[in-house]
Amino acid sequence: MTVNSHSRTQSMLRHQLNLIKGVLLSCIFVQSGSAQSDDWKLVPLKGVNTSSDELLIGWDGTSLFFNRFDGSEQRGGSSDWFQQDKSAWESSRLNGWSHFDEPNSIVLRAFSSANWPGFKTIQHVAIDEERGVLVMSATVAGGDFDLYMAQEAENGWGTPKPLVELNTAGDEVNPNFESGTLLFATNGRKDGLGGFDVYESLRADHYTAAKPFGAPLNSAGDELSIVSAGSTEDAGYYLTAERVGGSGMDLWWVGPPAKSPVVEAEFAMEFRFERSPIPGLEVALRERGGPHVFSGQSDALGRLRIGNIQLDAALSVQVTQHGGTEPIPNGAICHVFERCPTGECAIEYWEGWKRVRSYRMEGGVAFVFDLLPLDQMGRWPRPHRGDASRLEITSKMWQVQFEKSSFELSAEDRQELTDWLKRAKDTEGHWPHDLAIEITGYADASGSVEWNLGLSKRRAERAREFVISLGFDPARVRSNWKGSHESKGVSDFDRRVELHWVSIL
Repeated sequence: MTVNSHSRTQSMLRHQLNLIKGVLLSCIFVQSGSAQSDDWKLVPLKGVNTSSDELLIGWDGTSLFFNRFDGSEQRGGSSDWFQQDKSAWESSRLNGWSHFDEPNSIVLRAFSSANWPGFKTIQHVAIDEERGVLVMSATVAGGDFDLYMAQEAENGWGTPKPLVELNTAGDEVNPNFESGTLLFATNGRKDGLGGFDVYESLRADHYTAAKPFGAPLNSAGDELSIVSAGSTEDAGYYLTAERVGGSGMDLWWVGPPAKSPVVEAEFAMEFRFERSPIPGLEVALRERGGPHVFSGQSDALGRLRIGNIQLDAALSVQVTQHGGTEPIPNGAICHVFERCPTGECAIEYWEGWKRVRSYRMEGGVAFVFDLLPLDQMGRWPRPHRGDASRLEITSKMWQVQFEKSSFELSAEDRQELTDWLKRAKDTEGHWPHDLAIEITGYADASGSVEWNLGLSKRRAERAREFVISLGFDPARVRSNWKGSHESKGVSDFDRRVELHWVSIL
């Protein structure tokens, strides 16, 4: 038996899981869902599914939690199938809605209460913390799986009462909450599409009525559990279902198609210093000026598989030492690899992977650089002389740190910036015609919000003035300022200006 709840905040949930992983799974965050549409597509979670049956437990916005029925001889969805031995797993999302990392085995302790006598088997418990209620799927002697609700009280949970209007002569299983709405699966209703189907029951109706989801969430086969993937229009749902092309009960993402064709390639990174791997580096990828894309840590070989990345994405990468106790070695190298087609790259340094770029990293508490130009990869051969990642071997952005409230570039800073810009010129002395320079000023959090914003602006403007003085086209210099909005809490790092090459196509 497992537990799912709607937590107040995602950060709170991650803190709880970090404390209890391997012992107790008490809270799994379920996002608010998006409206279903007929054109939604069904995508298997290939990194998670196996030849065994998988059953979704929950989703916290970062990781999926699920059970795996190894060597099951029972038919998925039968009463005996729910009660057989199974293992619990967790898999972190890499990027997009359907790309997940290799799962890790975890241990979950059953949730129960001394006030719950008489139940033979408790299949799954969902807790809505905000409203102080839980719903569980359970059996009594000689009965099928039904839904029961209990109210939280000062001395614990009250006695679960059957949800009579929702229970049928069949089985009701895998309850989950979505902003007060109860999601569950049942094979006892006639308004579904066949077998087990997934339903929703509204709190506004006091959980006295249930409505089936339409296709493709439901089908003539079995759907055993469902959770919302998020609150945005493109989020969709995660689903346990038996479908054509699968291998029994599998996990799927069901959601809207991309608004435009997406071209992706699989990437990985390797970190080395003086030819030795650097394990334990924390790596975070974000779209430039956009959302978080990926987080992970380099392994014992200094390697980190990122997964599939859209080729039209311009990404910013931040690298820090795990725990922040040691600086990154000055002169460390980040190699970026792209997965080769099956059967190719067999004799490459990293078999099956082709190195497409390398970055020399400066030492310090954190290192930030651009994976440019992923937005150009679709039309440029890799490597290519016009690839901004090869404007220099390091292929990083340029940045400078300031003392306290300073905003003027020193003579040394000006020379370094001049050299960085010169290295971008071609053999004829021209800067890349399809790239612009983006300048961003930052401040630490020691002053007021207004002061920090003004200081970061002055830093960005001084850098812009100097770039233009070197003959760079002013129309191709973009400047902005963040104040202390993205402060990392490390003053020496926060007081800075960054320059990035960005596409103007």
